[in-house]
Amino acid sequence: MSKRRALFVVNNKSGGANEEAVRKAADEILKPLGVECHFFVRRKKGMSRRKATRRAIEEGFDLVVAAGGDGTVSRVADELQGSGVRLGVVPTGTANLIARSLRLPLDIAKAMRLIADPPRTVTIDGMHVPETGKTYFSHISMGVYSRIAKMETEAQKKAMGRGVYLWNLFKELRHKNSWEFKIQVDGETSKVRSSLVILANIGDAGIADMQWGKQIRIDDGHLDLCIVSGRTVGEYGRLAWHSLRGRPEDDPAIDYLPVHQSIRIETSGDVPVRADGKLIGEGSVEVEVRRGAVEVMTSSA
Repeated sequence: MSKRRALFVVNNKSGGANEEAVRKAADEILKPLGVECHFFVRRKKGMSRRKATRRAIEEGFDLVVAAGGDGTVSRVADELQGSGVRLGVVPTGTANLIARSLRLPLDIAKAMRLIADPPRTVTIDGMHVPETGKTYFSHISMGVYSRIAKMETEAQKKAMGRGVYLWNLFKELRHKNSWEFKIQVDGETSKVRSSLVILANIGDAGIADMQWGKQIRIDDGHLDLCIVSGRTVGEYGRLAWHSLRGRPEDDPAIDYLPVHQSIRIETSGDVPVRADGKLIGEGSVEVEVRRGAVEVMTSSA
């Protein structure tokens, strides 16, 4: 293997953060192969993972490895677009949705060995929001799923892991809310009443082993809009049952629309917009499909 330079962008505040284990695995697995490892560690708010990634591109690094949760992976991936620099992932977050969608190892040492091997790569799609100037890679949602983002705390996520999403969802569903959404997909406009609309780039819902749809892939060149009409705990419980069986599309409370170019979603209610776990706006969102946005290292098979 020719000598490579790798920057590890480490989020020391992620749900499963383990900076020591990441450094140890890099020392034991990558350095003996001649990989020159550098580290940027986000120890507190204000330390920019984006700036560190841009600096690595400017300095000619061969690889940037996101060691953290979905937020870290998304930020690094967004900056790598169009650079020709590959993305590696060492998942140490709470949900690790992007890593799961690519079937990457969740164990730190195993993820590091994948980076060490001559890997195959896959180009993943992105969801670009012109209003923020940023690209997101898992889900953009409006409705009950976005509202629970206001309830989450870092302490909850560390104590309950992925279970925090279920707990907060249960509390939100007690209100039985729904909203009228105006949706424009690839130039076609429609109106729906729904408790949740979620633009999915990956199928994993982030709750237990539930999926938004088995047809949803991060590398298929389009996005999938999931429209959930159910409002009650019982209706969501039924959807969860279908989802756990691997067939959420069988539930009458969910419909799908493929998005190939762009989508605009708006409602008159004070409904937050959540993108990759972060609140980015309220009431409306416009999204452009970014096909093959970033090249990610996956298994060598």
